[in-house]
Amino acid sequence: MSKIIKIDEAPTEPWEGVCDMRWIASSKVDAKHFRFVHYTYEPNWSSNKTHLHHNRESAYYILEGKALLHINGEEQWIEAGTAVYLSPGDKHSIVGAGPDGMKMLEVWAPTEPDIVYFVDGVEVKD
Repeated sequence: MSKIIKIDEAPTEPWEGVCDMRWIASSKVDAKHFRFVHYTYEPNWSSNKTHLHHNRESAYYILEGKALLHINGEEQWIEAGTAVYLSPGDKHSIVGAGPDGMKMLEVWAPTEPDIVYFVDGVEVKD
């Protein structure tokens, strides 16, 4: 199993109408303690959904384009060359992409699912 991964050859998980998610480091390549993902967001995409993690830390790095980031009740546009650090408990999400879409990298740990979703600020129960 190769530890060198080309983005175009990474396992993909398309989110119809939202983005293409490519798994760079996941359980598929034996990454046990963190995840590393490349996202390509559709142009002019938007959402009213946010989420938080009780234990997970994340970092985003914007490669191309721009995105609207929601973090703890505030929204701001972030663009290529911008990095974002998210602490456990930060309510966050990419809630929009610019006219050219957006490409970004995300790294997170721990890998265990611990996500709480919100729509228009109201918690969504499964």
